[in-house]
Amino acid sequence: MKKSTLFLILIIILSKASLAQTLFLSSGIPENGLPLAQIFDNKIADKSLYQQSKNKVYYIWGSRTAQQPEGVSGSKYFPSIRNPDRKLDLKWYQENHPDWVMYQEDKKTPAYGYVYSYGGLVPLDISNPEVRDFYLQKFIMPAVNAGYKMVAMDNVDLGNWPKAVGRFKGTEWITLYTGKKNDAVFQENMIAWMQFLKQKLNPLGVAVVANIKATTAPENVIIKTIDAVDAWLDENGFAHKGIKVTDKKWEEAIAIINKVTQQKGYISINQMRGEKAEDWPEDQVSYVIGSYLLSRGPKSLLAMCSYTGNAIYHHYFYRKEMDTDIGKAIAAAVKESNGLWTRKFSKGLVIVNPSSKSSQTITLPKGKWKTLSGEIIEGYLLMPAASASILTTQ
Repeated sequence: MKKSTLFLILIIILSKASLAQTLFLSSGIPENGLPLAQIFDNKIADKSLYQQSKNKVYYIWGSRTAQQPEGVSGSKYFPSIRNPDRKLDLKWYQENHPDWVMYQEDKKTPAYGYVYSYGGLVPLDISNPEVRDFYLQKFIMPAVNAGYKMVAMDNVDLGNWPKAVGRFKGTEWITLYTGKKNDAVFQENMIAWMQFLKQKLNPLGVAVVANIKATTAPENVIIKTIDAVDAWLDENGFAHKGIKVTDKKWEEAIAIINKVTQQKGYISINQMRGEKAEDWPEDQVSYVIGSYLLSRGPKSLLAMCSYTGNAIYHHYFYRKEMDTDIGKAIAAAVKESNGLWTRKFSKGLVIVNPSSKSSQTITLPKGKWKTLSGEIIEGYLLMPAASASILTTQ
């Protein structure tokens, strides 16, 4: 092979790699502070809210329109394995594409997963090339043509929670899955579906953002799924259903997050206890912010939403702790011998105690430090169970 040909191939490979790296938030986000994400925007009439505080919103998961204020990127929402158009109901599919519908083991119940007041969104066999092409052309491409540069693929779970088993081909029953949550074929098909979308959309300048629950499969499967998309939306975060994520679950989560955030886009959703931002417990707020900073990468975003039995998305939430800015990270997170985690920043230090039971004391670097509450400390710091401290240099 000629040198010129090899050079051309290298240029093409590097160009594709560069494209993939810049698709998610190509305008860039600051290295310092808490870059924020908004989860749905249905209830937000005044988009200037995104820019009014010290730390700003850069991304919207599930935006009503592609057009957003300067510096803000929207994404079109899609339920990953379900038909997104309620007008195309079960009857329509049974009449037009009966072999595309996924059913549970009884061969009668559609594998909805979620059932709403109006019924369920039709579950589709995303392993079928015809279904993939139909979904892309019928639903996603109109959004791309409307100006969206990102798609938000929801419920890209690796656990078969809808209990899908198979579909019909004419009168013949085709078994695809076991119906159990941990199903390797189900996982492989979900990954291949995300890979298909990325392959088709990236050349158009469109990024794929996926809501992937890291608790639904072994770590290697989760990482492979995240690798198949441009950015990972983590709905479990560091506070889920109003409760802090601690102990082994926190350790497992941080292990995956730290493997992802230096190369990929990452959105951490945290469901805080209380109806309004001012109701959120202070210790939970600092715990979430500290854990986020501990794992933050160049394209990591923080979302904090209320939880009162259900997650309250669609609204804009902000409180004073979200003004936090301790500069940019100057080192990776370190697990100390006593189980505490620390990370150094250009203007501060983050310390997290993920244990739900034990308190620990840490010796601080020399000098005076200021906590989020304004207290000046030096020497030693007692870290209660399930706590975090965000300290700035004085």
